[in-house]
Amino acid sequence: MDNRIRAGAAAATVAMVWSLAPGPPAQATVAPTNRTPAQEVFARMSDAQRVGQLFMVGTPATGVSSTTASAITNLHVGSVILTGRSTAGVTAARAVTASLQAKATSSATAGIPLAIAADQEGGLVQVLEGSGFSTIPSALTQGGWSTSTLESSATTWGRQLRSAGVNVNLAPVADTVPSASFAPHNAPIGAYDREFGFTPSTVGAHAQAFAQGMRAGAVMPTAKHFPGLGRVTANTDTTSGVKDTTTTRTDPYLAPFRAAVTGGAEFLMISSAIYTQIDAANPAVFSSTVIDGMVRGDMGFRGVVVSDDLGNAKAVSAWLPGTRAVKFIAAGGDLVLTVDPSQAPTMATAIRSQMSTSATFRSQVYAAALRVLTVKQRMGLIRPDGSVRATDYDEDGAADLLSVTSSGVLQLVRGNDRAGWRSRVNLSAGFGFADLVLLAGDFDGDTHPDVLARRRSDGELFLYPGDGRGGLRPGRVIGAGWSTLTAVVAPGDFSGDGHPDLLARDGAGILWLYRGTGTGGLLLGRTKVGAGWNGFDGITAVGDFDRSGTPDLVARDVTTKWLYLYRGNGAGGITIRAHINSGWGALQIMSTGDFDGDGLSDLIARSGNSLTLYRGTKTSLRASMEIATVLGGETLFG
Repeated sequence: MDNRIRAGAAAATVAMVWSLAPGPPAQATVAPTNRTPAQEVFARMSDAQRVGQLFMVGTPATGVSSTTASAITNLHVGSVILTGRSTAGVTAARAVTASLQAKATSSATAGIPLAIAADQEGGLVQVLEGSGFSTIPSALTQGGWSTSTLESSATTWGRQLRSAGVNVNLAPVADTVPSASFAPHNAPIGAYDREFGFTPSTVGAHAQAFAQGMRAGAVMPTAKHFPGLGRVTANTDTTSGVKDTTTTRTDPYLAPFRAAVTGGAEFLMISSAIYTQIDAANPAVFSSTVIDGMVRGDMGFRGVVVSDDLGNAKAVSAWLPGTRAVKFIAAGGDLVLTVDPSQAPTMATAIRSQMSTSATFRSQVYAAALRVLTVKQRMGLIRPDGSVRATDYDEDGAADLLSVTSSGVLQLVRGNDRAGWRSRVNLSAGFGFADLVLLAGDFDGDTHPDVLARRRSDGELFLYPGDGRGGLRPGRVIGAGWSTLTAVVAPGDFSGDGHPDLLARDGAGILWLYRGTGTGGLLLGRTKVGAGWNGFDGITAVGDFDRSGTPDLVARDVTTKWLYLYRGNGAGGITIRAHINSGWGALQIMSTGDFDGDGLSDLIARSGNSLTLYRGTKTSLRASMEIATVLGGETLFG
């Protein structure tokens, strides 16, 4: 149970280098790798920085304490929770979070931004208030709303948090209190109206809706307090030895946690109570049966397991601070939460000490750090070098395609990261108007990939924001006159300013750069990349094909049908081209980026209704393999 309740019952110059002459491949400036962005970050971190990613420490919501600042700088702490209360509004909160992020330097956190959390449940548990923040009602009130109303409201609350620089909400509460009559006796949850209702179905539906809304608002939700605090009578913050004698490993009261995870919660907080029917010898937060067995095993949860407070909570006071941290990680946990930042040095020292004597524990630390970094990647805090991984539309770690069926339905054709497929998802009907659809990366700056579509009748360009879970939000026009362009691709950040861009060829064969604003629009004007592109009948964006750190293009010669790789220079231009394959006559060229999960960009070709994968090697393509038969009459876009 959280003791936070008591605290307050100019555009960059574009350099251009152009060459159409074939030549030797440019030398990579970044070491070749098959790793994900999170794995790449992990590999370059010191052990001390990896351990730092396992901590979330407190700082007052009104300012950054010197102890917390020191923890980030000297202990390499990667996450912070805002504690107490602030009624100063969004602008003031943003100043605090910006100050925190400024401390996430290359020496402190390997340059990886912080996960910054707040308890923004509603009712008595709302850390951030004032101008720009809604007054959020209690969860019990929210539980009386329709799930659609709650999701919409939570989206608004999430956007408010995001505008304040908060990217994690330690909510929703997925605990079920058995009855209204028991609620006053349930010290951690019911006494504060923190429950959505009194049945697992009501709690689950609303926890899921709340989580979905937060994800739509670009904030990561946290399901808490597994496996549930709704049946206890004492508060783990203020009482030791709190026991739940009812909940079992297969209990129906676990369902709301699964629902919240389904809604997008990739943080799961573990209770510090003891569950006698599950593991009578250990608080859940120290129980491998709970974390490794139930959370990882039974639920299949692959996100970040965060502890309830291990700094001040009476429930864990029988153990020394260092022991608490070690026991949590040893049980399978990932993120040690201590509201009191002064406890962090002792805890970090204990973890490093245990790493030096136990290879098993060291492996657990590494696995936990990588899970934290992986979720940070999915939150948009870690990006691939050179370009946003635009093609993982549903953010499940696998590259995707888009399809418009013969009846005009836009579908997400989901990859499985192993050169295969997951089930398709219908995104929207009525897309028969479009003659071009693109996976554009995070075009509007909310950390989620978006879709662009061009209307056939007048050439207007529409942006459809993604919701981070494979859904599509309403579209809006961001450009006109695009019907005169004979090819349009979305390469990612081609100009090097940190925002996804577009490249387009006009009727004269000139390739133009249209720079994205990072907020869902395009900067005025365009920059000439080069001429002679009417000599190609196929152009596709392939991400960072050569692993040099910048996005690249592949183009097919109209006469020879050879494929050429055009390497981006990271500043809006092309450095050199290289021949990578032949015999691409009548094939439609598409790229999903890394389709087979080996860390290298691939190409997909369509011939009739057959799809063939050509796996990339950084300099060429491997032998083809058929991967699918598609529907007649559908148009695929990569």
